[in-house]
Amino acid sequence: MRPTKAYAPGRFGQLHYRIVTPEAASQPPLLCLHQTPSNSRQWEPIQPFLAKDRVVVAADTPGYGMSDPPPEPLEIGDYADAMFSFMEHLSSRGIVAPGPFDVMGYHTGSITATEMARRDSQRVRRCALFGLAAYPDDIRAERLDRLSERFPPPDRTLHHVEKLWSLIGELADPGISAEELHIGMADALRLGKRLPWGYIAVYRYDFLGAMAEVSQPVLVLNPEDDLWAVTHQTSHLFRNGRRIDIPGFSHGVLTIRRDYLVEEIERFLRQ
Repeated sequence: MRPTKAYAPGRFGQLHYRIVTPEAASQPPLLCLHQTPSNSRQWEPIQPFLAKDRVVVAADTPGYGMSDPPPEPLEIGDYADAMFSFMEHLSSRGIVAPGPFDVMGYHTGSITATEMARRDSQRVRRCALFGLAAYPDDIRAERLDRLSERFPPPDRTLHHVEKLWSLIGELADPGISAEELHIGMADALRLGKRLPWGYIAVYRYDFLGAMAEVSQPVLVLNPEDDLWAVTHQTSHLFRNGRRIDIPGFSHGVLTIRRDYLVEEIERFLRQ
């Protein structure tokens, strides 16, 4: 089963998404939220395998993938609002069942999922989160100040391209093919100056404070990527959380450890 692509209306224009719908959906829908600067394609390795008896939908957050962009950087709360409205639209059209749904996020998506859970325990039932960018105020401020250094704006020297390719190579798991890395880089480059906007939202957001306000069950999946250490240090702040470490695997874990992850996520969502 391959995901079907479609669009939904949103506050900033059209919102693009990928959806897998089983013949009979007896479990709550699952909303998947990608990392920055990726898009819903990130979830394709596992999305069909989680859709045995539930609708699994992966959205491009505003300004990423094929979703229309906002006029300026958003806050995490804006992303949460957009996703709540998106799920309400799908429910009103009979595309997903009404009522509570589960949310799965990766890095930036984990923060948006947490904000959604913090806001509304009636609609968000469970959260599965890959990596926690849960930094104290001083580190968030420092990272925000250095964003333009890490992601320089496009210019004719192509310095930003070299910088991005170097970063992708540094972070990606060795098991991911060069072709896949190039596709991911192309997805990022087409964003232009909007590439780091998701990070701006991340570093403006008090993730540590929000985690303590989430009462729902949370599964934290912790591959050995750039958030490995901070996820170790902070996952306990989810009062009803459990962490699974995945040592030896970095970005690309959804592809490389697909079967293992599907099994763990399904077990958690069915509890």
